Amino acid sequence: MSDVVIQLDPRRRLLSAPRSSPAIRPAESIEPETSALVVVSNRLPYEFGRAGTTPRRNVGGLVNALEPVFERVGGVWVGWDGVSLPTSRAVSERLARPRAMQLPSGRELYGVPLSERELARYYHGLCNRALWPLLHDFPDKGTFVGDDWETYVQVNRRFAEIALDRAREGARIWVHDYQLMLVPRFLRERGWKGRIDFFLHTPFPPAEIFRALPWRSEILGGLLAADAVVFHTGRYRDNFVAAACSLGAAAVAGPSGSASVALEHEARKTLIAAEPIGIDVDGFTSLAASRETQARARRIRAAYGESAIVFGAERLDYTKGVLERLQAVERLLRLHPEMAGTFVLVQVVVPSRHVVEEYRRMKRDIDREVGRINGEFGADGWQPVHYRYRALDRAELVAHFLAASVALVTPLRDGMNLVAAEFAASRVDGEGVLVLSEFAGIADMVDGALLVNPNDIEGLAGVVRRALLMPPEARRERMRRLRSGVLANPATAWAERCLSVGASPPPTAWNAT
Repeated sequence: MSDVVIQLDPRRRLLSAPRSSPAIRPAESIEPETSALVVVSNRLPYEFGRAGTTPRRNVGGLVNALEPVFERVGGVWVGWDGVSLPTSRAVSERLARPRAMQLPSGRELYGVPLSERELARYYHGLCNRALWPLLHDFPDKGTFVGDDWETYVQVNRRFAEIALDRAREGARIWVHDYQLMLVPRFLRERGWKGRIDFFLHTPFPPAEIFRALPWRSEILGGLLAADAVVFHTGRYRDNFVAAACSLGAAAVAGPSGSASVALEHEARKTLIAAEPIGIDVDGFTSLAASRETQARARRIRAAYGESAIVFGAERLDYTKGVLERLQAVERLLRLHPEMAGTFVLVQVVVPSRHVVEEYRRMKRDIDREVGRINGEFGADGWQPVHYRYRALDRAELVAHFLAASVALVTPLRDGMNLVAAEFAASRVDGEGVLVLSEFAGIADMVDGALLVNPNDIEGLAGVVRRALLMPPEARRERMRRLRSGVLANPATAWAERCLSVGASPPPTAWNAT
């Protein structure tokens, strides 16, 4: 079939979130859009919740990047509905009477039901105990359980079937992330001949690390059933090509473009490309420029007196480098006691995967380190670490970005890391310094950050001190360069590039329905 050309009107502003509450209805009561796009991801922008509850908006890099694109382009978004049902029988009943959510804009979210056992085996099991550590170069943290794999297969098949139920003639199915890497193959097995795109939001490791996965061939085959598989960076793309050729019986198929490689697998050609993800630039800059947000930023700054704010915000995860960051603050104060009282680290940790013991243990470690550092270095009226274990909504996050003198984005490994981009977009005042891990994908894409190896605790401490003492002119010049790169890559531009990979003719603009 021919490629679908989607066109966006650049004069229309992005929507950072619907302005009124979405409505949950039986799926059959919603007239489906004859859309060019079906988005499939593990999470929806909203969790439906149980009957009678108010839908809750999800937060996270994938949702934050995709939601403004979805609002503009329209169509159907398929993902888990946020409810873990007690039994497989309850799942079957929900499948027979599915629920959908209609946003105020008319866009449709379609919920995929999961049982409690499926959530434990598929999401907390195979996804987060096997795939997540492997993809982030932590093979020693991987746990590979056959029952988890069988459930992953079962759930991926369900996502594919539900996506097919909502896909109309001429649709294009766009699948996202490591939770759903078998979906393209199951779509093909069910007879889908239309276009399938896949985007991986995590890193992809070197072939020698990916080799540890017992089901490596199945995962590679699942992805290679798509027409295009896209990664954040050229390094992740090349790692995948090497793994597909050495472990997945694929072969490079003829000349490739400067940004993509063509692979042949089971008589099908798949383009493998690199396109770094963007953010809702208009949403963040508009929010940061608002009087309410700027007033909140002034109140945050005033709460810490004369101390400069060093700000960090990430989900609870061992890949994010929170413990290393705390150790760097301790090292800074030990090496430079004159810095005591001149700054505070405001560290926000968003609760995540609390049912996984390793994550519960990590939270206990963070709690202990914060208490130990504050106990040793704190003084009357000042403590070095202010710790928040909760999520911040977007307005509060942007206000903290504006209040901060320094932002720490120092993961041990990260696919892209959109917090860094959100910080830059929010600094409409041209101030602030970003300390950025060289192991975040965005480090390859932007200029102006202070790059650091987060495993080098003393080096990280030194860079934080340098950021705090940086002259105003140098700060503003670095932020100018940083914002230039971030503002040039909004989420809409990223989506257009992703969906242009291999398109014939390539779409030159998008036309929202």
